Amino acid sequence: MSFMDIGLLRLMTGKMSYLGQRQAVLSQNVANANTPGYKAKDLEPFSFDSALKKAGVGMNVTDPRHIVPASMAGVNTDTIKARTFETVPSGNSVEIEQQMMEVSKTAIDYQAVIGVYHKMLSMFRTAIGK
Repeated sequence: MSFMDIGLLRLMTGKMSYLGQRQAVLSQNVANANTPGYKAKDLEPFSFDSALKKAGVGMNVTDPRHIVPASMAGVNTDTIKARTFETVPSGNSVEIEQQMMEVSKTAIDYQAVIGVYHKMLSMFRTAIGK
């Protein structure tokens, strides 16, 4: 049994995967801040409820050579059109200040989740005497 067999750790890994994907989408928005007609994007919000449903039921990977379904490889979320409050005459809806605030918030959330993740691993190692 590995640490990743523990449901809560899988959920936290899923949240970290989501935050990494969100950071990539937000950085695309920032990179396209001056692209005419570009519409800002974001990810559907991560919900522990839906992640719990995904984590609780599913296929078991019994051999490392098995192909892991996308639902078990992390949180693969569809991009959605971001809520924006202004659009410039070129049709671009990226508000650079808003995007940078979201990038910062995502980075802070990631650091918080990874801190708890490392603390849990440390507690498990202490409990089993490693």
